[in-house]
Amino acid sequence: MQCYLSRFFYSYTTKLGYAISKLRKFAQKAEEDKFIQWENEAPTFKGELGEVTQQIIRVYRNLHDTKEALSIEKDKIFLHLQYSREGLGFFSANRTAILVNKLFIHYSSQISDFNIKNNEDILHYHEMKPIMAFIEEVQYTPSAYHNKRKSILINKNGKEFILECMIFEDMGFELSINDITYEEEKKQLKKQLTQNIAHELKTPVSSIQGYLETIVERPTLPDKTRINFLNKCYAQSNRLAKLLQDLSLLTRMEELDDLYEKQTIEIYSLVKTILDDIELDLKKKNIKVHNMLKHPLNIEGSQSLVYSIFRNLLDNSISYAGEDIEIFINCYKETEDELYFSYKDTGVGIPTEHLNRLFERFYRVDEGRTRKHGGTGLGLSIVKNAVHIHGGNIIVKSEVNKGVEFIFMLPRNYINPK
Repeated sequence: MQCYLSRFFYSYTTKLGYAISKLRKFAQKAEEDKFIQWENEAPTFKGELGEVTQQIIRVYRNLHDTKEALSIEKDKIFLHLQYSREGLGFFSANRTAILVNKLFIHYSSQISDFNIKNNEDILHYHEMKPIMAFIEEVQYTPSAYHNKRKSILINKNGKEFILECMIFEDMGFELSINDITYEEEKKQLKKQLTQNIAHELKTPVSSIQGYLETIVERPTLPDKTRINFLNKCYAQSNRLAKLLQDLSLLTRMEELDDLYEKQTIEIYSLVKTILDDIELDLKKKNIKVHNMLKHPLNIEGSQSLVYSIFRNLLDNSISYAGEDIEIFINCYKETEDELYFSYKDTGVGIPTEHLNRLFERFYRVDEGRTRKHGGTGLGLSIVKNAVHIHGGNIIVKSEVNKGVEFIFMLPRNYINPK
């Protein structure tokens, strides 16, 4: 009898030890948040221990399912914030960036005086001082502030932004930036567009008409004069053709951007090809170009549109920046999804009051100088549209006699905004 009881207790304690060991492993995996195969790893016992175990498993499984659901909802919110029309940045109490969306980085680059490489850099530029002072005051004496919100207006590079801060209970904070000049710019562009097109077409047409009318009405005109007038007609017809070509390109870019063929583009080689094409023009002005792009540097998009970005920027510098200058082309920041480019020349620069309208169709900083160089006033509009069609953004910074810098972002993969 005693032997039987010993075997019974031995068997019972062995099973109990195994059950506790399995329950311990389950609890350890749950604590470490490791993946659990419910069918194989969840312990199953009989009796009171089994009931307690099943209750523990049910509680854990409910917590696990809730955590999964919260994770899905968090991903939805993060995705929504990334594509929000508002620049948003969320920071912890110790100034660490939790989430910063693309538009926030874009607007911050426009406001700041330097290229932002790290999200935390945003907090250190000069225009942020009133907001950062407010955050420090609230964090130091939170009970003194019932309203933990502050907003300021910032005027920079011809644009106006509203910057708002909201501080949370854990002393983390949200920053939002909005460009409040955009809608007004759109209205102004629409009003001016028809008038500008008519004006730009009228000039070369009137010149051609005047020269031809003189030739027709004066048959005795000397041959030298007639040839001179015909050459001027030819030059004006070329200008008219270039103007119509650029207008056609802009129209197709805005209305038919979904028809552009997507392909892999190696940026360094593309820029090198352009530099080879314009080598003579660069030598005439003694312009030195520094192609600082690394090789290879690939994106997915439209070859012709990306070509037009760099070609028009270079043509713009050749025409208007002056002689004996340098041009620097660089990709100063890379992320998993985007490439950030800087195009900078050391030329004559552009007065600040013109920067806000520089990408408008037909807008000219110097009307006489532009016509002298045969420009259509559409080159930078083409650049802006080509960047936007790819889902990117572009800004310009400049000071007189200190050159011009264009900063733009291109996604690694073609994005059609439609």
